[in-house]
Amino acid sequence: MNIEQIKYILEVSKEGSITKAAERLHLSPSALSQSITQLEKELGVTIFSRSRKGTIPTSEGKKVLNRGHEMIHSLEKLYKEISIDKEEKLLKIGCSPSITYLVYDAFVLFYEDHSNVKVEIIELDQDEILSRLIHGDIDLAFSPFSEEELSGLRISDFLDYQLIYTGYACLCASKHSPLFLKDFVTPEDLKGEKVVMYNSKRSNHFVNSYLPGASLLFTTNNIGVLKSAIFDGHASCLVYNFTFKNHMDVKKGNLAIIPFMNPGKILNYFWVIYNRNKELSYEAQEFQKKIIQLLNE
Repeated sequence: MNIEQIKYILEVSKEGSITKAAERLHLSPSALSQSITQLEKELGVTIFSRSRKGTIPTSEGKKVLNRGHEMIHSLEKLYKEISIDKEEKLLKIGCSPSITYLVYDAFVLFYEDHSNVKVEIIELDQDEILSRLIHGDIDLAFSPFSEEELSGLRISDFLDYQLIYTGYACLCASKHSPLFLKDFVTPEDLKGEKVVMYNSKRSNHFVNSYLPGASLLFTTNNIGVLKSAIFDGHASCLVYNFTFKNHMDVKKGNLAIIPFMNPGKILNYFWVIYNRNKELSYEAQEFQKKIIQLLNE
């Protein structure tokens, strides 16, 4: 039995006539009849009874036809799934600058299993992340917020959010910095220290709250420029404990990630955020799993 034979008997059942079915299938009636006879011999049953009233399924034939319908439906479903898997898809990920490197590492892992998905990583400040999510411009976002910030924004009609990690503030310093070998740093240690910061409301608030005595060298919206300033030894930068977690310069000992204490660690909460009125795709859920995997390694 093959797929063509199944299609033949289904068409005959639909038309109630071998002649009409043969015409629709672009076969001769004798060729179609021979194919059905061959299938009946193979299965050991009579599928159709032929009379002047037409070609009518027998009780055994109805069972064969029902199973044939199931087989064709399953085959069509398989073809559709394969076709969808081959289509290029687009996944837009929003993230705060502090998590950009981690999002890229997650992309590398994600791409191994989902090479048909084009991923667009968009670095955004927090206010812009929420706005883009509400308007459907991005599919998923990863960013630090306090729970009070999220709950106080009255966004529950539009967005859902889930805590995925609790991190803490650190100083990133190069091996040329006198702070490089410290186990931790305090605001006192940073008095007079040249600091570079990402230009955002959160960063500015942090500097004003904890580093009033630091010398702010410059602010920028380019995380790469920040890293270059740190690496060259021109300044240090406040980051999170995982911002450069898997970065090669940290692993090689060119950069140090040093806990910032005041007097204890300053905790920060990281969330995955998405539009509650837009179904989260399978691909978005898989990307989220990669982020959580890396955060907890």
